[in-house]
Amino acid sequence: MKFVWHKSKLHFAALLALTVMTFAALIPSQSKAETIGVSIPLSGPFAELGRKFRTGANLAMNRLTNGEHKLFIADDGCDPDLARLAAADLQSQSTGIITGFLCNEAAIISANAFRESKIPLLIAGARSVRLIKDREREGWNLWRMSQGDDAPAKIALDAITDLWRAEPYAIIDDGTIYGRNFTDSMQIQLENAGLAPQFTDAFRAAQSTQAGLLRRLQGSGVTAALVAASTTEDLFTIALDNSRLGLNLKLIATEALGVLPFMEEADLIDPGIMVIVEKPFFDEDIETYLTEKEILSDPQIYMGYAAIEVALASLGENPSTTTENLAQKTFTTTIGEVNFDENGNNLENTYEVRRWNGQELVPITESSLTQ
Repeated sequence: MKFVWHKSKLHFAALLALTVMTFAALIPSQSKAETIGVSIPLSGPFAELGRKFRTGANLAMNRLTNGEHKLFIADDGCDPDLARLAAADLQSQSTGIITGFLCNEAAIISANAFRESKIPLLIAGARSVRLIKDREREGWNLWRMSQGDDAPAKIALDAITDLWRAEPYAIIDDGTIYGRNFTDSMQIQLENAGLAPQFTDAFRAAQSTQAGLLRRLQGSGVTAALVAASTTEDLFTIALDNSRLGLNLKLIATEALGVLPFMEEADLIDPGIMVIVEKPFFDEDIETYLTEKEILSDPQIYMGYAAIEVALASLGENPSTTTENLAQKTFTTTIGEVNFDENGNNLENTYEVRRWNGQELVPITESSLTQ
C-alpha cells in the first residue's frame, strides 16, 4: 500500500514538530529547587532557640523572596530519634539547600542522610569541631557558618599576641574539660610563636574567693592573665577579688563573663577587665520589625535571618552548582560576611575582646587600653 501525504498534512506535521521543539526549549533541563529546608528544634529543651531561629528565617523569606521560594521546616528536637524523622521529612521535599541544625547530633544525622544526594547543609548553630574534621572523610556536603568551638580561643590567642607581647603573663583555667581544651591548644601555638606564658595554673572551681590564686599570680611576677572558665560565677569571683585586693592584674576572661553588664554587682568590678564576647548583631530594619511585633531581639533571630540570606544567595540549578557557590562566593549578611574555606569552615570570626568601662563592655581601642 502506498501512502500519499497531502501538502496540508505535511504543513500540519511540520508545525506540530516546531511547536513541540519550541515548548521543550522553554523547559530548563534542570530547574532550581524552590524549597529551602530548615531543621531546628521546635520541641524539647531547646525549642525556644528553634522558635527564635524560625522567626528570623520567616522574616528573611518574607522580605527577600517575594514568594518565589518557600520554607519547609522540620522539628529535629535536638534529639537523635526526632532528628532522623526530620531528615526523612526533608528528604521527601524538593529542597535545594537545608539550613538550621542548632545541635551537633542533628547536624551529623542529616549529614549522613544527605550524603548520597549531595544536597548542601548550611550549619547555622552547631559548633562541634568534628563537623569540619570529619567532613571530607565522611563525604558530608556541609558548610558551617556558625562559629566553631575553637573560635573564642583563636581570638584570645590574637589578643595575647597583640596586647601582651612584651608583658609577663599567665594562662590559668578552671580544670574542667572546657578550660583545659581552651588553654592547651593556645599554649602550644604561643610557645611555637616564642610567646610562651611565664606562669600556668589551674584553680579550684566554685569557691567563694580566689584570693589564693591571685596572690600566686602576683608572686610569680606576672602582670596579666588569661582566665578560662566555664561558669560566670568563677570568672566574676576572680575579677571581684582582683578589684578588692587592689592587685591591678590585667585580665582577659572567657565568654561566660559576657553577661557582666547585666549583673547586680557589676559596679564592684574595676574598669579594665577584658572579656571575650561574640560581636553584637544589629540591623535597624530588623529591630524596627521586632519592636512593632513586640518581639524581644535575640542573636538567634539574626542567625535565622542570615542563614536564609546565605541559602538564597547560594541556591543554584542543582546541588552541584549550589555547592560551587558556597565554595566560591563571599556572602554579605545581616551578621557580617560569611566566607567558607576549602574545608567548609566560615573564615569570618564573630568573636572579639571587649573592655569593661564600669558600665558596659566596649570595643578595645588604643586609648581604652591605657585607661
